Amino acid sequence: MSQRNVEIARRMRERRTDDELRLLDNRRRANSHKIERRNNEFKTEENKRRAEALKTSRQDDEFKTEDNKRRAEAHKIERQDDEFKTEDNKRRAEALKIARQDDEFKTEENKRRAEAHKIERQDDEFKTEDNKRRAEALKIERQDDEFKTEENKRRAEALKIERQDDEFKTEDNKRRAEAHKIERQDDEFKTEERRRNALRMHNSRDNYKSSFDGMKSNYESKIKEGPTHICSCCGGLWFEYSIREFTVEMLTNKGLKKEFIDTKGHHVE
Repeated sequence: MSQRNVEIARRMRERRTDDELRLLDNRRRANSHKIERRNNEFKTEENKRRAEALKTSRQDDEFKTEDNKRRAEAHKIERQDDEFKTEDNKRRAEALKIARQDDEFKTEENKRRAEAHKIERQDDEFKTEDNKRRAEALKIERQDDEFKTEENKRRAEALKIERQDDEFKTEDNKRRAEAHKIERQDDEFKTEERRRNALRMHNSRDNYKSSFDGMKSNYESKIKEGPTHICSCCGGLWFEYSIREFTVEMLTNKGLKKEFIDTKGHHVE
């Protein structure tokens, strides 16, 4: 470095010890830099230099920790602006959507989410609020009949599988009995249950009576017709519904010999 440059640098250092002069100098530099960055080529090259310098600096763990703190603090301040926060959320959501197209990333992220959620639910207050949110979300979803039907199927299938475990089944029965006992302390529920039971019993009796009446009517109808089919073997009378049609081939296929077919059994011509 020439003597002249050394002298200029010395005078510059001396001048910057004056706070007012230093402030003015910083402003001039900032303004000059702002003008230079209007040139896209300069801006691109400078960004590369900054990125490379930062990359080198962040290899120092202490610097990296402090830099992360500064970034987090700066980001926290920026997100106090609602417009910035909205845009930032959009960018994050879009970036996450793209990242989750990678199955490996998606799997790992799901694990992280599940683990983080598990830790959060160790806090009773959080757990209570989370349960409320889940219940409210499920309530809204179940307003869709198709979703409700499918969910009921899943629940029923899951419960069916769980009840294959005898220990679970026993505990589940106890819970059901206890829950039912508590429900029956409500007179309105108790009355409604009695009404349902009475209706079910009534329907059951009606079904039985209807079935019995049908059989009785059918029997009486057949009796009125009387047995009219004469057996060629014994001369007895048979009802039509008692007769089954067989051919010689069918009996032969069952393993019966021709002599037996010709001589044995009641048959109607």
